[in-house]
Parts: sequence; structure tokens; C-alpha cells
Amino acid sequence: MKADLHMHSTASDGVYAPDALMALAAGQGFTHVALTDHDSMAGIPAAREAAKRLGMQLIPGVELSCGGQKEIHILGYGCDPEDTALRTFCERRVAQREERAEAMVQRLCALGKPIDMRRVRELARGAIARPHIARALLEAGHVTSVSDAFDRFLKPGKPAYVPKEDVKVAEAVRLIAQAGGVAVLAHPMELKLGETQLQSLIGEWKAQGLAGVEAFHPSAQNNHAAFLMRMARREGLLVTGGSDFHGEAVRKTEIGEGLDRWTTMEDDVQALMASIRSAGQTR
Repeated sequence: MKADLHMHSTASDGVYAPDALMALAAGQGFTHVALTDHDSMAGIPAAREAAKRLGMQLIPGVELSCGGQKEIHILGYGCDPEDTALRTFCERRVAQREERAEAMVQRLCALGKPIDMRRVRELARGAIARPHIARALLEAGHVTSVSDAFDRFLKPGKPAYVPKEDVKVAEAVRLIAQAGGVAVLAHPMELKLGETQLQSLIGEWKAQGLAGVEAFHPSAQNNHAAFLMRMARREGLLVTGGSDFHGEAVRKTEIGEGLDRWTTMEDDVQALMASIRSAGQTR
């Protein structure tokens, strides 16, 4: 088995269309993949058809954005893309992304770094996210790279950053469960919390229905992955892993990056799939 359970397509802020992303993964020998676009499952039908044609197992997914100033991302695996409540939530979040992007573009113009909102929409080809604004800044010559755009303007606390509406983790977990899915905390180390605080929060979210932790991710170094693995096993949580692949124009990671240390991959993926089956039966 060769798996990557965290990837993005043009349905959110990725570079590759869903079918092209599946072809790229299949060409690299992946057997099990998940498409986890931000607040969108619009790419799942095309990805599912391509994965089937290529002989890969696709786990339908979504990455819901929670929190306000501190962003918290919850991965939902096995959700029904046609679930009404989840679709309504995602549509609302996409509309809010548009409003937020317009506000950030206005701030950039006021800072003397003008970009065209029409170009941001062209780059997005769907749901708008900060990487699209970053790419527009790069095209306009205001920054030297996408990372530079985030570091100077688009990260929390930077002059063009606009926070999202605060969505509670409990709401995201509930929506995922109602859609027949399994909720997993994405890239915990990106929360920049100490181990004690992180353990406390994960315990709180577990009580609200959180089922797993993404222990393997490019942001989790060797000691972090080991800590997350131990905590997940101790708490009876699922373990997942993903590269968070967007495409080089957005983030310089490769499919499968950060997963070479995931020695329990096959057992963990099988456990996730069993949990998805169980969630679907009890829906």
C-alpha cells in the first residue's frame, strides 16, 4: 500500500484539476488517496471516476476550516458529497471566502500593493483562498514568492490578513458525522501549541466526536510524529497521514512528502476505512 490522505485540487486552492491530480498520484504508484479540498467536495465526482479508471482507491474527503484568528482544520473522510447540511455549510464558506478575499485585496491596495480581484478569481477557478491572492501578488511583482506573500502580508497578524468567521470544531465534527464521515484533526503541529495544551484540546475535541489525528504531515518532524502517534494510540484515536499537496505553484511539497516514516500506514488506512464503513451504517 502507498497512501496519501491529504491533497488539494482546483476545487479549492490546488493547482491540478481533480482528474489530473489522480493521474499524477497513480503515476507515482499511489494505491490509496484522499481528495480533501478546503470547504468543498465539488471535485469528488471527477476524482472518483479517474481513480476508478486508474485502479486507485479514493477516499472522499473535505477539509473544513474552523477557528478565527487561529485556524484549525478538520478533515472529514467518507462524507457524502450530496449531504444537504454539509453542502450548505461549504457553499456558505465559499461565499465568505470571496468576501474575505475582496477585503484582503482592498487592504493590499491601501498598502500600495495593488492586485486585480478579477485575476484572483481567474487563478482560483473556483473557491478562492489566500494562495490565489499570493500568486496574484507574485505575478504583479510585489513579492518574490508565494511564501514571501504569506510572510509579509497574508499570515495572521500581517497587514493584509482578514480573519475568517469563527466556526467551532464541534460544529465541523457534527457536520462530518451527519454526512456519514469520520473527523480527523489536520496537521496538529501547525497550531503551534505546546504538547500539554495540544493534548488537552484534542481530549476536548474527542469528547465532541473527533475520531483521529493526522500524525504524519510535512509539518510534523520525527519527534512530533512520534508524540502524536503515542497520544493517538493512548486516546484510542485513528492515525492518518498526508502530504497536504497543492502543487508547486502554491506549496513546494510532493505527493507523499512527510509520509516515509509512517510505518503503520497499511493498518492505519484499513482502520480508517473500517471506521468510515461503520459511520455510514450508523448514519
